[in-house]
Amino acid sequence: MMPLIMSRRIEFDLLRFFRVFLSSLLVGLALSACASRPATLPEIDPANFEGNVKDIFVVTNRAPLEDDLIRFGDERSDTISYEEVSVWTPQNRTPGSVVYPSKQPDPSEEFAVTGITDLDAGTFDAALKQRVDAMTGQKLIFIFVHGYNVAYANGIYRHAQLLEDFEARGVAIHFSWPSSGQTLGYLYDRDSVQFARDALVDTIRKAAASGADSIFLMGHSMGTLLVMESLRQLSIAGDDETLDMIGPLVLASPDIDIDVFRSQFDVLSHRPEPFVIFVSKEDGALSVSERLRGGRARVGTGSNIAVLQDNGIVVIDLSELDVGVGTKHAAFASSPALIRALKEVNTAQQTQVSADQAEDRFAPLLVLRDLTAGIVHLPREVARGGN
Repeated sequence: MMPLIMSRRIEFDLLRFFRVFLSSLLVGLALSACASRPATLPEIDPANFEGNVKDIFVVTNRAPLEDDLIRFGDERSDTISYEEVSVWTPQNRTPGSVVYPSKQPDPSEEFAVTGITDLDAGTFDAALKQRVDAMTGQKLIFIFVHGYNVAYANGIYRHAQLLEDFEARGVAIHFSWPSSGQTLGYLYDRDSVQFARDALVDTIRKAAASGADSIFLMGHSMGTLLVMESLRQLSIAGDDETLDMIGPLVLASPDIDIDVFRSQFDVLSHRPEPFVIFVSKEDGALSVSERLRGGRARVGTGSNIAVLQDNGIVVIDLSELDVGVGTKHAAFASSPALIRALKEVNTAQQTQVSADQAEDRFAPLLVLRDLTAGIVHLPREVARGGN
């Protein structure tokens, strides 16, 4: 007969196992809003259809696949790969939505691609520089880093949607880190973030060396942790020249522990301006993430807005906004009200006479504050300065 103490130990271990398993399942289901199903990259000819083509450079340390419709999977690679993808964004869709292609895509309402070009590091650098040189006015690069549970194609389509709906300027670079693209891949994705730091740092440095005037760097969900870790790495390396080029920096629904964020932020020798964080008290995905960590707050739930303001960070609280397509975890990309407001902000920004001056960097945010009902919380110093 099994000793009582051993039996209780086995019972305890089984209970702990099932608790961890169920917790992992819960967080996976809650955070799966970052992506739906793995999308493919079919090539189409959209002639005679209404829409636009968005050219996006893609940098990834995912391992390549032989399937041309998927191209890169969830395995990690020590080699960085480069592509240029031309993405078709149909006009006939709800703003904020991403309609993934079916087996035989309908260009009238589905995303797809019109062409993909493989690049190596050298041709990527040359093509990026050429694209930047061709820009008029402010020469801007827009780097987007996707979140948890995002397959290769899904992240590219989301980036294209942001470019289209928000009428974003700049040369687009999509950084695709090796997410599992699976609901229960949360822990794998956390490890992949650490694995991808050097590759993102290299990408940011390439952008800084392209001749651009500034880099608009944006991360979503778990991708914000990768962004902050990479900036921390640049700071520790003393690469202030590259850090100085980053601005704005946007963290959307950051799935980062508040104490971890503070340690990352404090290390930064040069902090981007403006530094913007999208939060929502109604973000169910991050609420689950908090519960699984014993109630430790995540930055994206907006429980520390005042502290962020005191540190010179702009906080945009989406708690009361309509979510449009998806959930509050993706409200930064799918809210029709936010899309309309930011389009007006873009118009206001383009009328600025001296956009390169530091104080003018907050002007678009002032416009956004005036267009919305109190969702923009400016840094204390800006408010005290009369703005």
